[in-house]
Amino acid sequence: MRSIRFGVAAIAICGVLAFGAGMRVAIWEGEVARTADRQEAIGDAIFELRNLTRALLDLETGQRGYLLTGDNAYLQPYEEGGRNLDLAVGKLRAMMAGDAARVATVAGLAELAAAKRQELAKTVALRRQGDLGAALAIVKTGEGKRLMDAFHDRSAALFASLRQERSDLVAHEARTFRWASLLGGVVLVLIMLLVGAAVGWLSFSMRRERELQQRSEREAMHDALTGLPNRRYLREWLEMTLPAARRGGHRLVLLYFDLDGFKAVNDRLGHEAGDRVLQATATRLRSAVRSSDFVSRLGGDEFVAVLPEAPAEPDLAALIERVSEELRRASIPELADGDVSASIGVASYPADGADCDALLGAADRAMYAAKQRRHGGLASRSRQPDRLGAPAAT
Repeated sequence: MRSIRFGVAAIAICGVLAFGAGMRVAIWEGEVARTADRQEAIGDAIFELRNLTRALLDLETGQRGYLLTGDNAYLQPYEEGGRNLDLAVGKLRAMMAGDAARVATVAGLAELAAAKRQELAKTVALRRQGDLGAALAIVKTGEGKRLMDAFHDRSAALFASLRQERSDLVAHEARTFRWASLLGGVVLVLIMLLVGAAVGWLSFSMRRERELQQRSEREAMHDALTGLPNRRYLREWLEMTLPAARRGGHRLVLLYFDLDGFKAVNDRLGHEAGDRVLQATATRLRSAVRSSDFVSRLGGDEFVAVLPEAPAEPDLAALIERVSEELRRASIPELADGDVSASIGVASYPADGADCDALLGAADRAMYAAKQRRHGGLASRSRQPDRLGAPAAT
């Protein structure tokens, strides 16, 4: 359960990390979008600042051409420059509306442009009146050049300020992308680690649960002392094996073992010695029969071996004799040969029974008869002939 909790916690952390990273990225995306908009606005402002300078230069170029030639064709760029000047100043004022310092800068540029425009208009008016000398006298004062120099200085400063801001925005955008990439990489690695840990914890938990289930099933179907299949397992196995024997026409033999002298071992040496005798008996029975045969402990000192494909009678008799001699040998150092032996009852399918209960009952009766013969009819039974009830205590 702890592994499952860890796995669920890891998955929850992944979700929190993913949500947090998503929120942070969303904030950065908003910043990037605003940065892009601001860069575009700065680009437009730079463009209009250039338009303002170009318009003022067009005014000056048209004025010079007209003064020198008197050709009215030069007045066309002059007048167009004036219109463009008004448009550029209006757009720049609108673009800088949120920045007081730049609003003041644009206002100063507009004043210089207006003064320069007024100076140019005076000379054009004088030239139209035919007074070229007076027009040139105004030009020679150098006032126009002073105004243009002042205009260029202020526009260059504004232009440099706008370019620097745009560069800062580009650098900020690059930093944002780097941080977003770094955050994405870190979160991805953390999520992969947490997902791996969660999968590992959940896999471990599932494997543990499966092992516990298998152990529980094994404990329910096996004898805890000897590891042999128990009575329940024997019944289920016979219920599957008997129909197969019926379909195949095979003879099945069931051997029922009851240990003689086992109670004396418990009384004389204690239950720990008795348990070791039972474990040794289980080991010997398993080794004495074939791997395809089924060996089970019913409980107490009673064991069953089922031979699903029974050998011929001579071979079966030899097997029983060999097992009997094997069980007579001392099973623990404290005992001598013959201190513990086994009475063996034999029942076969289909001659002695067609189902599990009938076969076990027939083998039990045969074992009891064998026990009576060995003890000269003096054997007594402490329980009813039906030996299919609850296992006796070891």
